[in-house]
Amino acid sequence: MANQDFQSFLDEVVMKNDIVEIISGFTTLKRSGSGLMGLCPLHNDKKSPSLSVSPDKQIFHCFGCGAGGSVIQFVEAAMNLDFMDAVKYLADRVHMEMPNTRGGDKQRQLILSRKKERLYQINALAARYYYERLSEPEGRPGLEYLRNRKISNSTIKKFGIGYAPEGWSNLIDHLKKQGCSESDMYDAGLVRKRENGTYYDAFYDGRVVFPIIDVRGRIIAFGGRIIRDGTDAPKYWNTPETMIFKKKDNLFGLNLAKNDKSGRLLLMEGYMDVVALHQSGFGNAVASLGTSFTSEQARLVKRYASRAVLCYDNDEAGKKATLRAGDILFDEGVKVRVLTVTDGKDPDEFIKNKGPDMFAVLIEKAEPLIEYKINEIREKYNLNDVDDKVDFTREASAVLARVKNPAQREIYVSRLADELKISAGSIMAGITEFERANARIEARRVENERVRQTVRRERVGTENARGLYWAERLLLNQMCDKRVMKRVRECGITPDDFTCDPVHRRLAALLFELSDKGVRPEPADIISRSLPEDAGPVSDILMSDKNIEDKLSASVGPTETIMKAKEERLIAGGAYDDEQLMRLFEKKKQRKL
Repeated sequence: MANQDFQSFLDEVVMKNDIVEIISGFTTLKRSGSGLMGLCPLHNDKKSPSLSVSPDKQIFHCFGCGAGGSVIQFVEAAMNLDFMDAVKYLADRVHMEMPNTRGGDKQRQLILSRKKERLYQINALAARYYYERLSEPEGRPGLEYLRNRKISNSTIKKFGIGYAPEGWSNLIDHLKKQGCSESDMYDAGLVRKRENGTYYDAFYDGRVVFPIIDVRGRIIAFGGRIIRDGTDAPKYWNTPETMIFKKKDNLFGLNLAKNDKSGRLLLMEGYMDVVALHQSGFGNAVASLGTSFTSEQARLVKRYASRAVLCYDNDEAGKKATLRAGDILFDEGVKVRVLTVTDGKDPDEFIKNKGPDMFAVLIEKAEPLIEYKINEIREKYNLNDVDDKVDFTREASAVLARVKNPAQREIYVSRLADELKISAGSIMAGITEFERANARIEARRVENERVRQTVRRERVGTENARGLYWAERLLLNQMCDKRVMKRVRECGITPDDFTCDPVHRRLAALLFELSDKGVRPEPADIISRSLPEDAGPVSDILMSDKNIEDKLSASVGPTETIMKAKEERLIAGGAYDDEQLMRLFEKKKQRKL
């Protein structure tokens, strides 16, 4: 498919997928003037709505995190997909078939997409190989390990658990017979490379292997648990991050847990915890992938459940992980509770000792995150000592300062006041102190960011530079109107005259190109033709029309500003002789008339 044909395909995909309908699946949108506003699901937007959506233009922009674009860019960001996967998702949604080929920049995207498909295929072949080894004599050590952990055949099949026998090239030899190259195996993370350039199996030391599967059912990586005692090798080892696998964007078991109807996810520490809980009837268990819990994973949780229960180990490392993950989830608006295992080292052992019914009771008794944090603080102090009581109150106030719901905060304050035999007002005063400190920190962050953006945009701090910057933005917005574009051309303005920001220059060049082709520039189409990194700032420009109806009249001021800046640059650069300067002077007089 030619480049222009693929662009037509993209235009049709955007046209058939209403951006309001898509975004409404992630956040609540409310009417605001001619557009819609809502809390942005792409970042920690909890206070005031910063996401603006234009139903007419079919674009969005967040004034908080700077994200923006058409429905394609939103799906990319919200669902952690790359460009081609986002397009395919939207095309499938409206029953459109993806094209096979395309040219130009899009050809490179197609090559990358095909490469990813190849990696998915290789991972599927590897998963089948590992799974089949369990039923072979060479897989006996892996099967015995799983039997000792009381894992049933049906659970092994459900998760596709397999075994990688000890050996340097078992998988390599098998995949070669399937037509796979060692280079592709390396790109999939299935093999490692020696210094001399030769390859060997990633799981060469005998491991039970867990396929890591994304929410679309594709095998993206593997985790391996060593079963041989007396080795210095890490107990768990994941295949490395690849073109199709990013730890921070995935959760083990979510491909199964996303179908749970409880509205709650159980967050575990390891693969075996997840496997054991699913076998015991808890089909909403998931785990992070050997790394600290991330905001991207929190957004994944929020997409599939409004509540989360943290089921980490009760040792010091587990408590630290609980607090970190809890804060991240809390900031994303997920209702978080913390489960404490009282009998047994971990949930799996508890279930083996007490049974799944008792574990279900533990889940229901899980503490809200705020109560858990306050109880952990309480353990540090003797509340019969005045100084300790003051320190405890201060630390607890810092925790409650994060609670934004007035009713929830009042409940906790009232409980603390009763327990400590002090007034609720004194606790609120401490909370207010922390809120002010947090507000000052946030204000400094916002101001620093504003200064950085101002320096980048304006390049110099003069009033003229600021005026030119905003003139360029406004004119670019108005240039979607063909009458404005005609006037811009008549004034001799070119894309090179947009000097305040490279994005301005690229957008101007695109608008001129569309005008030359006689194409009416629609905002969503403009974004689809822009560079991926320009989607946010371009959507901001296209949405900033100030509700101006007479675009031709509104373009006069910014056109004059840009023309004046152009003339000053040319004069300063010695580009005019005396005769040309006289003609320029006459031209300026005529414009003023």
